[in-house]
Formats: sequence, C-alpha cells, structure tokens
Amino acid sequence: MGCYLSADPTSHLPIHPPTHSPMPTAIINWDNFVTALGGIAVIRDRPQVEKLSKDYYHFSPVLQAQLADKCADLVVCPTSETEVLTVAKACVEAKVPLTVRGAGTGNYGQCIPLEGGVILDLSRMNAVKSVQPGLAIVEPGAKLAAIDKITRPQGWELRMYPSTYRTATIGGFIGGGSGGIGSITYGQLSDRGNLNAVRVVTLEDRPRVIELRGDAVQQVNHGYGTNGIITELEIPLGPTYPWAEVIVSFDDFMTAARFGQVLGESDGLIKKLISIHAWPIPEYFVALQSYLPKGKAAALLIIAEPSMALFEELAQAWGGTITYAKGRQTRGKAPL
Repeated sequence: MGCYLSADPTSHLPIHPPTHSPMPTAIINWDNFVTALGGIAVIRDRPQVEKLSKDYYHFSPVLQAQLADKCADLVVCPTSETEVLTVAKACVEAKVPLTVRGAGTGNYGQCIPLEGGVILDLSRMNAVKSVQPGLAIVEPGAKLAAIDKITRPQGWELRMYPSTYRTATIGGFIGGGSGGIGSITYGQLSDRGNLNAVRVVTLEDRPRVIELRGDAVQQVNHGYGTNGIITELEIPLGPTYPWAEVIVSFDDFMTAARFGQVLGESDGLIKKLISIHAWPIPEYFVALQSYLPKGKAAALLIIAEPSMALFEELAQAWGGTITYAKGRQTRGKAPL
C-alpha cells in the first residue's frame, strides 16, 4: 500500500509517506514468498487470481481501458489477525505491493492491483464475534446480510447498507462506502457515531496492530485499505422494525421531490429509504414495470410498518398513488 498509520492513534490525519518503494514483482521468488507465509492459504491458479484481481470497474468505459490488464501475482487468504500481520511483514520484507479485497463489489477499481503483487482476500475473516444491545463486533469479511441475520433476532440491525447488501462485506463497505439505505435516518458513514472502533494492521517497516476509537476511526474510514488493513470493527446497530417496501407514483417530479422532503423531515415517521426518480429513470427498473406508470415520477421507499397508516395519509395529501407495498404484514397482498 502507499501510506501508513502513525504511531499515535489519537492524532488527526497522521498519514506518512512510505519508507520504501515496491520492488518490481517480476524478480520476486514467489515460491520463497509463499513458504515465508507458513501455511497461510494461497491461491496461485491464474484464472482465479485474475478473477479476484477485478471488481465491477467495467461499468466505466474509461476504467475498462486503464485496468483491464491489471492482475496480482497471487492471492493470500488469511483467517485471523495474526495471519494478516504475517502477510504484512512478508510483503514489507519482500517489498511486494499489497491490495486489500473484500467481496469486490465496488465499481471504481478500488481492489484492482496496479503493480501486481499480493491480493489480500479477507473474505474468510467473516465472524460476528459478539452482539450487544446497539453494538456488534465483527470481522471485515462478514457480509452485511449475514450480520443482520444474526443481529435481527436480537432486535438490532445494521444502520445502513449499500445496494450490494447481500454480497458486500462490512470491511469493504467501511473502506469504500459512504452511505446507503438507512442514511435518511443515520446520515453518512463518516458522521460521528456511525463507526465506534477498528483494529488495523499497518504496512510500516515493522507492521503493527493498532486500535482506533472515536474520531480516530476517520483515519481509515473510506480509506480503501490504503493506509491500514482492517481486521476488526465495532459497529453501532439500530433497532429493527418490520419494514414495508413501497412505491408511490406522482404526476410530476417536483411534487414527488417535495413529498420526499416532507417525509424526510417527518421525524415521527420511521423510514429507511427515500429515493425519488423523475421519468424516464423508472423505465430502467425492469422488474418493477407493472408498478411504475408510464410518464410518472416515482418514489421508492422503505417505511416501518407501524408508520404506514400515517405515511399513507401523507402520500395521499401530496397527490401520490401507492402502486406497490410489500412487508412482513403486507407480504403477498395486492398493491394498494
């Protein structure tokens, strides 16, 4: 990686430049490198390495040309913080570039190695270590949906998540995300209180494990793994509700937008998503076409079912038509 955490985890922006430059990977003896890892799982099969060296960068025609030929030399799959530290030390000693990977669901090339070297695949570090009221301690490779599956029976859930909820990892979301479904209530990941603590392994000349708490977590929040390898996260949770997924159509976009603004400012109505779309954007939601009247603006919403009655009154007051509603209590019922 290109940058390293300083020794003082309480200071602000203590990012230092690297003390060495990566050695060209063509002269690395990879057999010796793998031996130095002491039995940590390694992937060397070329098609698999190529697959794990990519994300959804191809969504961008610009990145397609820039990143198509980029590939790691091998993939290392640690299962513990101790193994991550071992890999970090080996990479520093051999001056090998290291690129951190979660599930590879990003679409900006964040996990693509630009100079070959090692892909550090953290997907096997996926434990939910503990769940307390309003709090969970998890490993970075835990998938977001898998975390909720454990926490929801106890009355808690993730505060926010991206559209890649079922496949993305929590470490990747913290490293590369900014907000998502739930942000209407809890704001952005960078807002104070949305990440309690992280443990990271550095790539200094002598790699260490550092725990960052409070505002110090911002040193690695949204850092793409470039200044520390996240090995554990302490994340706040929100209370879980029976959620209803709702679509409301409007004759024009500005009415839909004003409705969304009023709904967002209605603090007593519990919601998880307010997403307003002008026509023809709804035309691209192929699976929902029967609920999206042609030429109409659409509001895609997630509302807590205890708030649905008052929400329906609000939608009606703004001239909206509820074309779809699905939740725990409404599941299987026809659209309203």
